Amino acid sequence: MYLLDGELEISLNGKPVHAKKGEIVAVNSSVLHSSKIISSPLDYYILIVNDEFLKNNSLYGEHTSFFPLIRSEKACEIFDEIIAENEKGDKFSTPFITGKIIEFSVLLNREFSTNEETLAVKEDKRTAMIKDTLDYLNSNFKRKISVDEIATELAFSKSYLSHAFKEVTGYTLISYLNLLKCQSARALIINGYSIKQASIECGFSDLSYFTRTFKKTMGKLPSEIKK
Repeated sequence: MYLLDGELEISLNGKPVHAKKGEIVAVNSSVLHSSKIISSPLDYYILIVNDEFLKNNSLYGEHTSFFPLIRSEKACEIFDEIIAENEKGDKFSTPFITGKIIEFSVLLNREFSTNEETLAVKEDKRTAMIKDTLDYLNSNFKRKISVDEIATELAFSKSYLSHAFKEVTGYTLISYLNLLKCQSARALIINGYSIKQASIECGFSDLSYFTRTFKKTMGKLPSEIKK
């Protein structure tokens, strides 16, 4: 996460990291994270690089992690180039961006990686429970599921699971479930689905409820996305 403006406090497995304009936060794989705004206006970009890309370019390290807060003019310069090229969007943008992501990854591995045990976060029972919950929601969000079903499936009490999930992620179970549904619906609408088709595909049986939920969650009506 590269902050162009504003300040954020980002929780990484419950440990706060304070980041401000011109700084980069590295979120290591499998780390639970949430954020809250410290000062606004807030403007940032997020770059997500998957394991396959890293493996194909000899950059994958199974036990490699990065320091969470990165202050580097060079890293910001590369990120700025990625942003600018992405906005340009011509036929050469993809190979250019690919090269810059590799350059960025090499820089992080050389200067900001660590295998030190001091940075290793022990996965306690609650963290494991939240990860299992996230996996379950991501696999089942397109159908109608309830908090009771989630708690029963994961063998935790409804109240304990709900409280822990909100504390760690900043979302209630239902608001996070709706976020997954609406993000998926947005992608479908952009790719040509009708609003009704997208709502049904993402588990909404009532179109008016979908419209209200989408507006509340995404900040825009589905019809605005369609246009």
